[in-house]
Formats: sequence, C-alpha cells, structure tokens
Amino acid sequence: MGLQHAIRTRSFALSAELTPLADGASMVQQARRLLDSVDVVQITDSPTGRAQMSSLAAAVIVRQAGMDPVLHMSCRDRNRLALHGDLLGAATLGLSSLLVMRGSPLRTGWRSNARPVFDIGAIDLIAAARELRDTASPGLLGLPRAPDLFIGAMTTVFDAAGAWQPRAVLAKIGAGAQFLQSQLCLDVPLLRRYMKQFVATHLAQRCYVMVSLAPLPSAETACWLRDNLRRALIPDETIRRLKQAPDPEQAGVQICAEILRDLAEMPGVSGANFLAPADPAVLKAIIAASGLRAQQGEPQAGDRQ
Repeated sequence: MGLQHAIRTRSFALSAELTPLADGASMVQQARRLLDSVDVVQITDSPTGRAQMSSLAAAVIVRQAGMDPVLHMSCRDRNRLALHGDLLGAATLGLSSLLVMRGSPLRTGWRSNARPVFDIGAIDLIAAARELRDTASPGLLGLPRAPDLFIGAMTTVFDAAGAWQPRAVLAKIGAGAQFLQSQLCLDVPLLRRYMKQFVATHLAQRCYVMVSLAPLPSAETACWLRDNLRRALIPDETIRRLKQAPDPEQAGVQICAEILRDLAEMPGVSGANFLAPADPAVLKAIIAASGLRAQQGEPQAGDRQ
C-alpha cells in the first residue's frame, strides 16, 4: 500500500520513518516490522547530516521487497542535476511517493568538512516532479511514460491567527504538492489553531496533511528533539510530565497515544507520521493505546500488506 492509496482510502493514515541501514536485509526486516503497525514507511534522506546509504538506494531495496515507500528528497546535499537525476531514477524504478524538503543546515562539528549545496529549493524540485508526472510528452528525458507520482512537501506549524496569508503553503501547493507533512509537532492546542485556519482558507480541499509525531522514552529525549530538530514543537508541560512519571517510557507511550487520538478527530488532518522509531514494538504499543484502529473498526496495517 502506497501513501496515496492509504490517505485516500483510510479514515486516518499512518506512516513511520526508516533510516537507511547499510545491511539491506536488516533494513527490509525493519520495514516489515514497522508495517505491522502502520500503512507506509518513509525513507529518510540524512536529516542529521550523517553519511548513510542514499535514500533512493534504500527506497529501491524496500520497493524490491514488495513494499511501496515514501522517498525523502532533500535539496541540501545535491545540485539540480543530481536531484533531477534522482527524480528520474525514482520514477524509472517504480517509486510512487516523494516527500521534498529544503533540508536542515549541517550542524557544526558533525561533518565540519561537508558543505551544503542548496542549488535549488524545495519549490523548484516539487515543480520538476510535477512536470515529470504531468508532462504531455511521455517520452520526456527518456522515460517510456509519465510516472504516477504522489508529491509531498514539508510545512511548519505556527500560531496562525487573524488574516492569515499562507504564502509558503500556497507556493508549495501551486508548485504541485499534493500532501503536506509537518515538522515534529506535539503541541495539540497550537496545531488545532493552525488547522482551523488551514480548513477555513480552503487549503484542506487542495491537499492532505500528515502530522509528525515521535515516541518519547524520556524527558532527556524530548529535550534533545526540541533542541536539535529544526522547528520541533514539544511543550514544556510534556517534558514536565515525563520528568515526573514513575515510568517515563510508559508515560511517553500514553502521551503519544493521546495526541494520536486528538489528530484523528481534528478536521483537515489526514494522518500521522512517526519520526524514525527505534523500536517497532513501542510504535505498536502507541497505536494500540490510542485505540485508533479498534475505534475505526479497521484491521491492523500489517494485515493489509
């Protein structure tokens, strides 16, 4: 099941990120474990600036194992020729879902000898993907036919109020984005205000929205995510709750499950994405604690593969 099919046919779609592993067999096994709980896996493109297998190679390995992953494509590390080449490669090799992003700046000291590229921005790459998908000339650039691509872009949740002018969102949708995926956001009241404006301005009729969550095994993890992930939104109250909990890991499961329930009932939200869960069992516990699948009378994701 690909993301496009999941969003359009499920009452609430679920995905989880997978960091590429050097061992392809282990990566496929991890993907299958994640798919016991979610509909789709998303293959990350070195978000922290550490060297890893390319997201394209990893996505192809997962695709060849019978799954339909979302390919992340960051503009940070490649120029337009390389990005367009990867786009063509993805289409040729049967990948159907893309999440395009500008990419976070490299952090000093992690790869001090690496230099960001940023030859083009996310909107340029989204437009290139749309052109590839919608071209009236199927033989363009050597492809036998135009690929059926489902194109996504990143968005940042903020306190949208008053006469909101969503210029960045409109630019991404205008370029060809069919779904938006938020940065990490565990601030439900803030997200509710943002989505209220999103729906009121009729943007929900033009694209789908996935909200990014993360399992929180401890207050220390929550603080690290807030300090190190660009534009991550984790309320102080969430960190206090983890610090005061007798069993922080169980409290983290409960917090994430509560947020998941809120998202499933929030107008305009089509699904949730879990950031690179280290333990698929924790992901399964979160979804079970949310009661989401049982409430919707739907089978577990793994039963539909």
